Amino acid sequence: MKESPIGYEIPESLDLVQIGDLNPILETGRRPKGGAVSEGIPSIGAESVKGLGNVNLSSNKYIPIDFAAKQKTGKVNGYELMIYKDGGKPGEFHPHFSMFGEGYPFDDFYINEHVFKLDFGNRGFNELAYFYFQTDYVMNWLESNGGKAAIPGINQNVVNSIWIVNPDHPKVKEYCEWVQPLFTQILKNCYSNMKLAELRDTLLPKLMSGELDVSDLES
Repeated sequence: MKESPIGYEIPESLDLVQIGDLNPILETGRRPKGGAVSEGIPSIGAESVKGLGNVNLSSNKYIPIDFAAKQKTGKVNGYELMIYKDGGKPGEFHPHFSMFGEGYPFDDFYINEHVFKLDFGNRGFNELAYFYFQTDYVMNWLESNGGKAAIPGINQNVVNSIWIVNPDHPKVKEYCEWVQPLFTQILKNCYSNMKLAELRDTLLPKLMSGELDVSDLES
């Protein structure tokens, strides 16, 4: 074991690097002047970055199709790490993270300016980061830095300064390969659950009102 920059001992063979040294994509999206519109391309905000499979679909917001087509940042391609960027009570910042993909919650959508998209260009390493960001070291780092501002939040420098395991380490590579099919199945299940909930919400009022009669169906 050896000392590390994060204050914990780590295996001698393991190296830590700062996120900024890996040159990841770290960006936000935006909405047009005047805010969201009633239809168009879905735009995900901080309220939907609460954890894997936890999306607030009851308050969907959209950006115009032509506005989305001109955006150079903020498009969600799938399997990037989503980071809650700002919001909350003064002096308090509570980090949250999520990941989307496999058509969940939408095939084509963007994030707004209150969400960071972090993409290392390595899907498995993005998935490793999803769990790593919930360790005490990263949570404490984000909470302490995010709570300093009058409007709680973090910037790119805060994220880029985080120490993380070197993606070139053989065991890290092994983990990244192992975890990918698990995330795929989780997100496929999320998509199926979402579609089943939509079907339930469509059929239940009709059943309750008598518009649909299932009394003759065989058990």
